[in-house]
Amino acid sequence: MFRPRGEGGGAAVSTVDAPSRARAPLFFISYSRAPAGRAAGKPAEYVSRFFEDLSVHVSELVGPVTGVDAGFLDTSIAGGERWSPELLQAAGTCQVFVPLVSSALLGSEWCGREWDAFSRRRITPRHSSASVNETAIVPITWSPTNGTALPRVLRDIQRFSPTAMPDPDIAVHYQRDGVYGLLTMQLENAYRGVVWRLAQRIVAIHRSYLVEPWVPESVDELCNRFAEESK
Repeated sequence: MFRPRGEGGGAAVSTVDAPSRARAPLFFISYSRAPAGRAAGKPAEYVSRFFEDLSVHVSELVGPVTGVDAGFLDTSIAGGERWSPELLQAAGTCQVFVPLVSSALLGSEWCGREWDAFSRRRITPRHSSASVNETAIVPITWSPTNGTALPRVLRDIQRFSPTAMPDPDIAVHYQRDGVYGLLTMQLENAYRGVVWRLAQRIVAIHRSYLVEPWVPESVDELCNRFAEESK
């Protein structure tokens, strides 16, 4: 139903066949990986848990769909050493792009290119009541970015914030400390509430919009969107 993706290699493909579209993940997690040679530690463990919990909720909400993965999480490459066809295929066919915003992510050329791959795709409303301004990009506050200049692409998109929570302090804790902070401080109820609301948001986008597939022939077609003006 859901799984982190394994190691791959080779060049990206430019076509998206019907079987690949059928297996397209509903969401794609973009995050800053630990540099090569450095142990991933708690951050990687927390990302993995977040991905698995979110995948379970998304799968529950959309129901069983044969051959469809709830989400995509690449765990094979430390520090952005090489691009796999599977990663580019996922970025080019998923329906919702979920960047885990942190100072490390904003400094990652790898993550900036993942953002570019998704943002080039055309979004079509599935029904007339859907807004024409949806980006299908849902930035998550992963850890505080105080003092880090934000790129224009992030400033132009509203970050996810949970609503209608049983305790209003949950949203406050999340906005201040991020998902990583909630897990670090063992605020389990707050963490679970944020992930559940996020799953609902992802499924709502999926049901209202179709993000048309596009997979670049080469990584050279992509640019680092975070390198744009950030003041």
